[in-house]
Amino acid sequence: MKKVPGNSSILFLARKYLSGRSRIGVSKSHILTLCGIALGVMALITVSSVMNGFRSDIRERIISTLSEMRLSAIDAGSISNYREIVSKINSQGYQASPVVRSELLLRGRNQSTPALVFGIDPTTHVQISPVLNKRTDNDAVHGIIAGSIENPDFAERGIALGSGLAAELGLYIGDQVQLISPVFNIPSPFGLLPKIQVVEVMAIFAAGMPEYDQSYAFVPLKIAQSFAGYQDAVDLIEIRSQNPEKSKQHVKSLQGMFSGYKIEDWSSYDASLYGAIRFEKFLMFIILMFMFIIASFNLTGSLLKLISFKKNELGLLKALGYKDKDLRRLFLVQAMMLCTLGIIIGLILSGVLLYIQDRNQIVKLDETIVLPVQIQLSDYILVIAVSYLLTWISILLPLKRLNKINAVELIRRAT
Repeated sequence: MKKVPGNSSILFLARKYLSGRSRIGVSKSHILTLCGIALGVMALITVSSVMNGFRSDIRERIISTLSEMRLSAIDAGSISNYREIVSKINSQGYQASPVVRSELLLRGRNQSTPALVFGIDPTTHVQISPVLNKRTDNDAVHGIIAGSIENPDFAERGIALGSGLAAELGLYIGDQVQLISPVFNIPSPFGLLPKIQVVEVMAIFAAGMPEYDQSYAFVPLKIAQSFAGYQDAVDLIEIRSQNPEKSKQHVKSLQGMFSGYKIEDWSSYDASLYGAIRFEKFLMFIILMFMFIIASFNLTGSLLKLISFKKNELGLLKALGYKDKDLRRLFLVQAMMLCTLGIIIGLILSGVLLYIQDRNQIVKLDETIVLPVQIQLSDYILVIAVSYLLTWISILLPLKRLNKINAVELIRRAT
């Protein structure tokens, strides 16, 4: 009666076939495949981490200027009971601040430009938008670079300008600027005129986003309300949590409390930009996966070649009691051992590269922007799963060849 081979013998033969006569544990015929797997894993992890870094950096810039979340009326109308809503949100451990959003024309000394003006309560909004806090680090990408909104006069007649907007209008701290409404609704002997109010530049901020620096400004809430025609109402309530990483979970939680309002997170503020980042990550993942597919093709060729060279040995193994499923397990174990080794090397290489970039900031996009990286466990799980899946697919053809080995015929030829 034939003895059924055990797992130890299959594992032993798999290691022997993988190493061959090489002293490094991997035969020369498998070195190229190993390098392809390692480089593929390294590239996938590195690129995914860089795209995560870009996403995190963009998120930080957006929520530092605007907010992490915002609450608005479903019909895009005004919110009159905003004090009650703000108090209820704050009681849940969040920070909330009312906002009136207006598109106004700003006129400086000799030039005018449109701007998106946010009416805020300076005492509460500094907790929502860090861009309104004094920038203490010269390397920081956002913060007030001149002046301050803590001046008591800001609540009466102040304005904070984006750095690009201030440069375009040629304004600095202490200069006066006119706020001009685009709506002509004030009657006069000369017809309808727009509402105009003079304010003083009391702060200039850098948002780290050129489009924000060139078009955003902050004014006291009551000034924005007067331009919007509100007695005591606001357009939005901007919200910030302690953990921006879980914005979507916070939105779901708050939506259950305020079912009559619309609550959205930062990713919807600039949906096209956020969508482009997500699509680019997906596209780069697919493109770089072709590197792994090429390594898989090489693995298929190597196993087919090995089966052809070892045909007599495999026939002898079948004669000794190995079944077709045992031989399939033999080559499956060999392929998975090679894949595992490649994955380990790729993870080590990518980890070293990402660590060096994170600590030493070697790669810079310009003088102020460093290539960001952020490691996520989900990327590691996805890359490892895809690696094993492609390896398994690549050995299907060699495994089918094993069924064609006839032990009796091979032994007859040998004799």
